[in-house]
Amino acid sequence: MSGMNGLQIAADLALSQRDAAAQVLASARQTWLQAQVQLDQLESYAQECTNRWTVQSGSCTPELMRHHYAFMARLEHAIGLQLHIVGEHGQRVEREALKLRDAEVRLEGLRQLVASREREREQLLARREQKMTDEQAALQHRRRMSEGLGDRL
Repeated sequence: MSGMNGLQIAADLALSQRDAAAQVLASARQTWLQAQVQLDQLESYAQECTNRWTVQSGSCTPELMRHHYAFMARLEHAIGLQLHIVGEHGQRVEREALKLRDAEVRLEGLRQLVASREREREQLLARREQKMTDEQAALQHRRRMSEGLGDRL
C-alpha cells in the first residue's frame, strides 16, 4: 500500500512538473510572439521609409541622401538584430516544447503504472474475497453434511 502512495506522490509531482513546463512554454511562446511583432513593425517601418524616399528622392540634396542611407543602414542592422532575437526565442520555444512533451510522457507512464497497480490491488482483493466466500461455503457444506449424518444415526 505504501508503494501505491509513493507512486501516487510521484504521479502528482509529475503532474506539477508538466503544468510548470506548460506554463514556461506558454511564456516562451508569448515572448517569441512579441519579438516577432517587433520585427514585423521594424520591417513595416523600413518599407514605409523606402516608399517615402522613392517619392521624395528627386528633390534631395546629397547630404540628405547620405543621412537617409545611414538611417536605413541602422534600421537594417536593427532588423538583423531582431531577426536573431526572434530566432533565439524560436529555439527556446522548441526546447520548452520538448521539455513539455517529456513531462507529459513521464506523467502518462506514471498514470498507467498507478492504474495497473490499482487493478492488481483490486484483483488481489477480489481473489481474497472469493477465497473467504469459498471457505465459508465449504464450512457451511461440512456443517450440513455433518448435521445430515447426525440425523441419520
